[in-house]
Amino acid sequence: MNKNHSTADAGTVSPIPATGEPGFTIVRDFAAPRERVWDAWTNPDVMACWYHPEGLHTPRDSVSVDLREGGIYAYTMIVDDTGVEFATGGRYRHVESPRRLDFTWGNQGEEDSSPLVSIEFDEIDATTTRMTFTLTGLPNDSGAVASVYDGWNSAFNVLEAEVFGAVG
Repeated sequence: MNKNHSTADAGTVSPIPATGEPGFTIVRDFAAPRERVWDAWTNPDVMACWYHPEGLHTPRDSVSVDLREGGIYAYTMIVDDTGVEFATGGRYRHVESPRRLDFTWGNQGEEDSSPLVSIEFDEIDATTTRMTFTLTGLPNDSGAVASVYDGWNSAFNVLEAEVFGAVG
């Protein structure tokens, strides 16, 4: 599947970031002020509403955030149909409210050896924010990039629908 495309739903996507490491970039414009998009990424109450792909949920009591460089965040996604749990988390590497957020992302307990996520929040105007999400350091196997891309893209659909109120 070619991830070099631009659509209203997925935004602009590049399969390999400039570092050459396995990963991808997703660019999305949200109909929300930059501070509100930042809050969606950093407020545990809001994160619980969307920090999972479609067909999963994240219980609020599973979300913890220590929003500082070196701080750890954690959450658990649960598959709606089966109850299978995914304990996920990482370590914040760079926190620049409300412009940039860098953190590792993977299994809880593996915060320092997980892939890296970098997000830039650009204010297009007072009511529109462009989010540039880049994930690098994925395993270099046959399905990891596509699977993780699909999961994050689905989570951004949830973010748009549940937090920003877009009607799909």
